[in-house]
Amino acid sequence: MGFMTGLVCADCGRHVSITASRSTCSHCGGILQVEYDLSQVELALSRTTLRDRPSNVWRYRELLPVGVSENMISLGEGGTYLHRCNRLSSETGLKRLFLKDETINPTGSFIDRGMAVELSMALEQGRNTVCCGSVGNIGVSLAAYAARAGLSSHVIMARDDTVDMGKFYQVVAYGADVKIVRHHDAISSELERVSRVCHQVNANNPYFLEGIKTTVFEIIEQLGWRLPDWIMVPMGSGGHLTQIWKGINELREIGMIKGNLPRLIGVQSSSCAPIVRAFDQGSDVIEPWPRVSGIAQDIGIRQPRCGPTALRAIRASNGLAISVDDSGLLGAVRRLAHLEGVFAEPASATVIAALDLLVNDGTIDASDTVVCIVTGMGLKFPEIARDLVRGQLGLERILSSMEGRKFTGALGHTKQHIIEILAGGDAYGYEIWKKLGEEYDLHVKIPSVYQHLMELKAAGLVIQTRIEHTYQGRPRVYYALSERGRSLMKTS
Repeated sequence: MGFMTGLVCADCGRHVSITASRSTCSHCGGILQVEYDLSQVELALSRTTLRDRPSNVWRYRELLPVGVSENMISLGEGGTYLHRCNRLSSETGLKRLFLKDETINPTGSFIDRGMAVELSMALEQGRNTVCCGSVGNIGVSLAAYAARAGLSSHVIMARDDTVDMGKFYQVVAYGADVKIVRHHDAISSELERVSRVCHQVNANNPYFLEGIKTTVFEIIEQLGWRLPDWIMVPMGSGGHLTQIWKGINELREIGMIKGNLPRLIGVQSSSCAPIVRAFDQGSDVIEPWPRVSGIAQDIGIRQPRCGPTALRAIRASNGLAISVDDSGLLGAVRRLAHLEGVFAEPASATVIAALDLLVNDGTIDASDTVVCIVTGMGLKFPEIARDLVRGQLGLERILSSMEGRKFTGALGHTKQHIIEILAGGDAYGYEIWKKLGEEYDLHVKIPSVYQHLMELKAAGLVIQTRIEHTYQGRPRVYYALSERGRSLMKTS
């Protein structure tokens, strides 16, 4: 039997039944959070009881919602390394800088913490099918943990979304049923349709959120129960930062930590920074952002559902919200890899870019203890290799040669034929589909053509040139070969 007592709305304070299937409050739309009988948790959980437990999220099971241990599924998530950054410390002038390396979780991101708890609760509630609308880290983790739990999984994606291909390949490898819809807005309607028969997972679900708060439990324990001065977190939905603050306060309430609590710094890309904008304006309202970040995709969330709770956590901790330019993220990725041997995806590198700004302006003192959370691995964003070797002609030629073999051989003939079609001039998806059938006798479904185009675009071989509208008002997107694509045609 666990110590969870119920769910409460983080905004209006209304209590919700534990059996409720909603992830938000039906009255005000606020996120729901798990409440515990902390007086009983205090009797059951201590530094002593932790000594002989395995290093995964279930180490802190008294502060997690799953009640039956047989339902606790795991792929070894959690127990991630806390790096003492000697070289990066020297470069920044900080004496005590640490990286919490979430890239070594089973599918390469902190999301695995939340997914382990979310799908364990799905098992506890008798679910047998799960679904989500993402090909980012959520989709990858859902597919992996569903496979581990023996649940059917469905991942819905839009063909007009920018896709990290490393993540897409993971989703496919784990055996999820992938459905492609026309555009991003269609994901919601498709999820509404399938959610009648499956459990919908998103980053705002209360049980998912409980899993990701274990990041801060580990940080504090790994620091010998000493509290850092600052914890820096990339922000997308705002859920991770929200839960870090919740976890800190739970540890304080059960007497496991004392003293001045850490100040939290939430970091966003300046090309999608709705939480930072609200913080800078002194507002409690998170206004939707007009567009999504191109490079820091996993934190490019226009309407962050946990934004209000993240704002409250930042202000309660006397912390900060800061945005960084996309132009500096590749440099941050490179520095982190070269100096500390941690290969992060661009969204994770926002904390390194922000660290430089805050040290330089004196906000963070050289004597402060700072923990930067690196949330996801760079291998999920393989296209970044092209940018990391830019200007190194020898490496660029090797990479081009390898990519050429990859796209003209290993992935089959469809992409090669699409490249050949686009060599004759730009074309739109339906036009390419017709030519594949008429000129190559290759009969594939139209959604497959768009998926190939997305992959070619993500690899830098194809670019979007223009959008026209039909007489019915429907958008018609045209594609053409990029400079790399044209070079590939010459060498293949």
